[in-house]
Amino acid sequence: MMDSPDFTKKVKKEIDEQMTAFLDTGLTPSHVDTHHHVHGFPQIFEPLLEAMDDHGIQAIRFSKKGYALLGREDILITAEQAQGMEDALRERAISHSHLLIDPLRPFSLTEIPQGVTELMVHPSMGGDQWRQKDLEMLMDPLFMKTVHDEGIQLISFSDLVSSRSALT
Repeated sequence: MMDSPDFTKKVKKEIDEQMTAFLDTGLTPSHVDTHHHVHGFPQIFEPLLEAMDDHGIQAIRFSKKGYALLGREDILITAEQAQGMEDALRERAISHSHLLIDPLRPFSLTEIPQGVTELMVHPSMGGDQWRQKDLEMLMDPLFMKTVHDEGIQLISFSDLVSSRSALT
């Protein structure tokens, strides 16, 4: 189904409509992300990159390791697919992190490698319990102390795009 020309046509139309609707609000997106990370599917990734080019959007959430979500089957990406996707991002000069950390899985701030790492969080004071845990983690003084002690610089996707522009 996802490999059919009809599916691709519908995906392209939906992506364009959603991007146009957002841009028509007058807001400027800092990056592209998709609900449940569906852009991890190659059949959605390519049309999304084309639309990003068309609309001048310069950053995306990207994970070389695929995507996981509670209550849904993981989106698995092979090393070969990840390399192809990363090459496509590089060719289009689309900014992305080198590593994506999902707090649903154990991680340590002291083990973050050099480069740009995205800590994907969805903090909230209501709703899902995992969102509350994300908020508590970010508000924990030990978290910010570790960020400081490890020399981690907190930036936004907009900062990532600006720093890349400054380098080119």
